[in-house]
Amino acid sequence: MERTRLTCTLRQISPFLSSLKYILVISVLSAGVFFLFIPASVRTEEINRIILDTDISSDVDDVGAVAVLHALADQRKAQILGIMVSSGDPWSGNCLDALNTSFGRPDIPIGVIKDPAVTHVSKYTRYIAENYPNDLSKEDILAAVSLYRKILASQPDHSVTVISIGYLSNLDRLLRSGPDAFSPLDGKTLVKKKVKRLVCMGGEFPEGREWNLYQDAAASSFVVARWPVALDFCGFEIGRRILTGQVLQNILTDHPLKKSYQLFNNLTNRQSWDQVAVLQGVIAETSPDKYWEMTSHGVVQVDAKGNNSWRAEKSGLHRYMLWTSRTEQLTHVIDKLMFAAAGRAVKPEPE
Repeated sequence: MERTRLTCTLRQISPFLSSLKYILVISVLSAGVFFLFIPASVRTEEINRIILDTDISSDVDDVGAVAVLHALADQRKAQILGIMVSSGDPWSGNCLDALNTSFGRPDIPIGVIKDPAVTHVSKYTRYIAENYPNDLSKEDILAAVSLYRKILASQPDHSVTVISIGYLSNLDRLLRSGPDAFSPLDGKTLVKKKVKRLVCMGGEFPEGREWNLYQDAAASSFVVARWPVALDFCGFEIGRRILTGQVLQNILTDHPLKKSYQLFNNLTNRQSWDQVAVLQGVIAETSPDKYWEMTSHGVVQVDAKGNNSWRAEKSGLHRYMLWTSRTEQLTHVIDKLMFAAAGRAVKPEPE
């Protein structure tokens, strides 16, 4: 069966299928064609609505996290509503667009932080932006706070999970934002109405000082103290024990995921702080695929220097991830997801 003919056929009947109670999923494997009926309503409800906020620039685990999120979207476990950039690196937005394009989703909305912003020189963002297909222009780019407001205003109440794997600068500005053309609500009220949970790769627990929080300590302190819904942390101590990335050597094509790791550390393993946070944001706590435990509720505090501390409190909205005997298995889970994302990448058609 020709792939082109199958794609056209599915496109022609997709409006019909979407109206049915059951969705027909066709899997074409080397052994043959397999058909599977999945209840449409159940599958729709299971998909997590995700906004990712990344400082993609200073480290390469952000690139790995983007790959993991796309792989989970391929599995219909996540719907990527938009991706925000908290880094002031001028190449970050186009690098991100190139990655999204390589993973077959070139039209994901991207919002970037406006000055002032934390900025570091990157080993890979400019190269990826200049050498891989992307079409993000200055006219296309919204300020991250505006895109947050636009997306959140259009979503059902209490339906969005925000995953922050960078600085909390964008979320600080979101909470401080006022009514605009997208919503009559102020930022904090909009978040409380539309967001069900924030997952933050930040901090070291039960206490410590970690990069994402201290780079913009004022923003971190403000967001952590005033975020109005559940806030789960994935601390430094978790991701530093999960080493991934070397498997990307086995990708035969010059994929931008592979190239990013090559430019950053010559395709050796790297800690997986951000990939773990993406998994934490997407995988349900009741899922058998859960590889960690969470603390009981409490309160995290961040001081003016970015130091974080923890105290247990029943009424608190905060929790943090705990290492278990299964957590080390995330090494294999993340490597497989990153490799799968690159393997399913859609190459641009020749003009």
